[in-house]
Amino acid sequence: MDGLVFDIKRGVTKDGPGLRTSVFLKGCPLRCAWCHNPESQSPLPQRATTGEVCGKQMSVDDVMAEVRRDAVFYKASGGGLTITGGEPLAQPEFAAALAAAAAGEGIHVAIDTSGFAQWKTLEQLLPSVSLWLFDLKCMDAAKHRELTGVDNAQILDNLMRLDAAGARLWIRCPLAPGLNDTDADLAALRGFIAGLRNIEKTEICPYHSLGLEKYAKFGMEPRYSRREGASDEDKARWEALLFPEKASRNI
Repeated sequence: MDGLVFDIKRGVTKDGPGLRTSVFLKGCPLRCAWCHNPESQSPLPQRATTGEVCGKQMSVDDVMAEVRRDAVFYKASGGGLTITGGEPLAQPEFAAALAAAAAGEGIHVAIDTSGFAQWKTLEQLLPSVSLWLFDLKCMDAAKHRELTGVDNAQILDNLMRLDAAGARLWIRCPLAPGLNDTDADLAALRGFIAGLRNIEKTEICPYHSLGLEKYAKFGMEPRYSRREGASDEDKARWEALLFPEKASRNI
């Protein structure tokens, strides 16, 4: 079982609990305006202007050899493997085989996903995945399509199905100034999340501009070319609107 991998990062602390190894699978059906990993979008290897090739065919055994290198740290920190992308569900068989292999060795498995896939793809991962890092970008269907290229109906349905199945869920809200951060956008996100039962954590993923260099490197044009990342004022407003109960405790 081979998959197309474009990066493996060890010692990661932001893709789930503990110390983790994040495996980045290539290919994504979304085209988010703020995407900071444009090299992840194509399902094929790409050559950068520097000559390096992004995307390497790897077997499950190849990837697991890398994942096992930090097994002792996973146990000490409560960490493990995070399968991310791109969109890992765009390589469903490989993602499922990798998750099963890691879980079979007692390694905690998280998957970072947009949720845009057929339900059967998520369902087959349920036995192996201990934590779902689920992106929730925008509740308005028309705006979601404009910003990502896809409708959000299937995404929201999959999230509700995961919640009903008792899956452990962390919600991630990628927010970009002037795109998906109006008061109405954030109120809609807050209301939807409040209706779910198994949300352990909700976090904001603020826009940053580090991906702009990658667009140039791969000869791609960004859709959102803001040079400044989200400001402290942006972040404070987002926090206050998404987590009003936290803001009230700080008054």
